[in-house]
Amino acid sequence: MGRLTNWSVSRLLSMPSLAVVTLFGLAGCGIIEPEKAPPACPEIIVLKEAQEMTRFQGNGRDLTDVTFEASINNFVGGCKLDEETGRLHNQVVVRFELNQGPASDGGAQFNYFVAVATQDRKILSRESFSLVAPFEGNRTSVAIVDNIYPSITLGRGDTGEDYIIFIGFELSRSELYYNRTKL
Repeated sequence: MGRLTNWSVSRLLSMPSLAVVTLFGLAGCGIIEPEKAPPACPEIIVLKEAQEMTRFQGNGRDLTDVTFEASINNFVGGCKLDEETGRLHNQVVVRFELNQGPASDGGAQFNYFVAVATQDRKILSRESFSLVAPFEGNRTSVAIVDNIYPSITLGRGDTGEDYIIFIGFELSRSELYYNRTKL
């Protein structure tokens, strides 16, 4: 193919419809292959009632009885489809923020869950994770990031958009009640 001169480039640019038609035509014939689109990933939802946790010492519910407060304040996810097995491998990165309370013993231990569900909220799998956060020195707050890798075997014709990943703290009855009174 010959070299394009300034005249031929400017002439080509003055005929945009011809250039666009030619490029689309080449792409349609497979001469220019577009990159394969990434798979659709499941929606990630942090359950509102389980997004925060306030842990009290004993049966008291006064501010002085708080050992720590925690929240899920950020998350990000991605996925990759294994076309041979039909499994959608997800990665979810969850960020927790914890604040030490007056009744703290110097650390915080808590559990959270990740559940995979269908769009109609039928739970397919659920897994619990345990984390420990030390409040070292005179620190009264700490952030923790955790990576989790739920995978989903896709049904025939399904995509990641047909599923939801739920995240939340595992709460006791009294912690759940406390959260509901704050909403």
